[in-house]
Amino acid sequence: MDSNQLFKYVYAKYGLKFEPIVSGSTDTYVLMSPLDSSYFAMLSRIKDKGNDNSDAVLDLKCGEFASTIRDLPGFMDPVRITSENWVGIALKHNYNDQAIKKALDYAFKLAMNDQGTNVTKSQYFYIPGEKTEEKYQAQPIKQRLPRRQVNDEIPDKIRQMRELYDYSIFPSTGRQKNFYIQGQFMADYEDKYKKYFSFKRFFPTYHDMNVGQLRSYFTWRTKIRKGKYHRASTSYVYVYLYELFNNIGVEDPQAGYERLIDFEKNYVDEFDLGIKTYLDDWLKDYVLYYELGKEKIAEHFAQKIEQDHDSEILHYPQKYTAEELAEVFAKKTTYWKSSKVIVKNKPIFTQILKCVWQELLDAKKYGIAYYSSFVDKPKVVERPVFKSGVFYRKAKKPMTVKIDDVREYHYQKGWWHIRLEEAVPRQRTNLNTFLHEVDRLVREKLKLGRAIKPRFIDQAVLRAIEAGIAVYQKQKAKIDQIRIDFSDLDKIRANASVTRDSLLTDEEKQLEQEEQEQVKKQEQKIEVPVSEDDYGLDQDEMFLLMTLLQEKPWQDYVQKHHLMVSILADNINEKLFDEIGDSVIEFNEQDQPQIIEDYQEDLKELFLKG
Repeated sequence: MDSNQLFKYVYAKYGLKFEPIVSGSTDTYVLMSPLDSSYFAMLSRIKDKGNDNSDAVLDLKCGEFASTIRDLPGFMDPVRITSENWVGIALKHNYNDQAIKKALDYAFKLAMNDQGTNVTKSQYFYIPGEKTEEKYQAQPIKQRLPRRQVNDEIPDKIRQMRELYDYSIFPSTGRQKNFYIQGQFMADYEDKYKKYFSFKRFFPTYHDMNVGQLRSYFTWRTKIRKGKYHRASTSYVYVYLYELFNNIGVEDPQAGYERLIDFEKNYVDEFDLGIKTYLDDWLKDYVLYYELGKEKIAEHFAQKIEQDHDSEILHYPQKYTAEELAEVFAKKTTYWKSSKVIVKNKPIFTQILKCVWQELLDAKKYGIAYYSSFVDKPKVVERPVFKSGVFYRKAKKPMTVKIDDVREYHYQKGWWHIRLEEAVPRQRTNLNTFLHEVDRLVREKLKLGRAIKPRFIDQAVLRAIEAGIAVYQKQKAKIDQIRIDFSDLDKIRANASVTRDSLLTDEEKQLEQEEQEQVKKQEQKIEVPVSEDDYGLDQDEMFLLMTLLQEKPWQDYVQKHHLMVSILADNINEKLFDEIGDSVIEFNEQDQPQIIEDYQEDLKELFLKG
């Protein structure tokens, strides 16, 4: 008997279906009792390493009888359930179909009798199996409620709630609907139960609890709603969250959202961080499904939006600056920071990169879908709303929510269809190769640095790079043609100076003249060498460098000439980089420039001893 034959047999014999333990999974299935939805059979498909085939193992809950048949041919210890009451059967290696069916019958009858031992062990050996050749006719199973617990403290509300459970609905859909109906019935219920019973169950619902557990849960929920937080069984926590997903006990989705945020802050962060990952995903679903607005979407998708931002810049460079595009390449590649020519001529390459990249993304023009082939490819992910939670889906129109330019959620019939962009394999290598060819062609066409060997790349990409460089050269030529007439500025300065002088008193004019004379004397004390090789430094840059080397004041000079010391320092560092191999000026904690101690002697040798 294989797993497919087993599925057909169970449905024909009991009217039950094996359900995946996790929605969408094809590895593990369970059979649940119609009485209380507890498991009495579990089918596992175990794949062999290096082999696509899989073995199917059936675990059955046979109570005390499990120990009796465990050593019989074809039977073994259970695989998934570590309990003496369970027995395992390897379907592939068990050729006795009748034995499997008898054991399954025993487990089913035991479950239907609430684990009562009215089925004798001898029945397994002596009662003949049913005639499988006879055509089976479905027979209705009489509804059978769980045996009433001997408990005088069952509140009427809880008793009525338990009687609401509809056993006629298959568990695959019935659990969610029954949970919603029972939850709405108990939405305002409060309890003050003095005892506490723990509870542990996967995908828990009210139906999975006994009376003591129900009263424990509702007592805990009563305190939570009043702001009194204390630790409880994790399964109770999930039931409370499931209630809020279904808007049980709240006026509207906004109130439910506030309850979820409050619970995350006061319970999850304090007592059970293991839930946080699930709750973060569920909160994303909540604000989308209940359409709570762009602000909340932006808040809960902040991390996703940040991750998507680089992809947005690469995909839509026309919306961003050249500097922002260059920053993305600096993060996603190693070549941008390792090429000495790019580092030395960064402003030029930053502008060229944007021109080239925009050309390359024009797929129609160059006949190559470079972005989707070598950078990011579109992908659609499908998953249920409130995945791994108990959520009763009601009628809702399809809707689409755009998170950002690369991520979009489409809702339809309880499922999200998520459109996003995923990095292609070897994305970094592809972008490094692209940058190498940009570097090579820029060196060749703009005469920057020595020539480098080409790398293998599509000819369409090379054409796009060359076209992008040509666009940059045209733009630069237009900028170079612009001439500024400074004559008007000189007139403005002269008029402003006359106006200023007319407002000064004789005493202020005398003080200003004395300050100017003092600045001139200080400038005369600075030794500015005359050398054929000034490394490209202009007069102002040379003055600052000499004052720092000779440890003399520079502030008045900079102020008088309306200069910015940070720009002077950057220019000096850039022009001396090839000679020294590093920056020579840094700023201290007081934000004042100073010569880096390691290079003082080298600079004095170059400028003071020559």
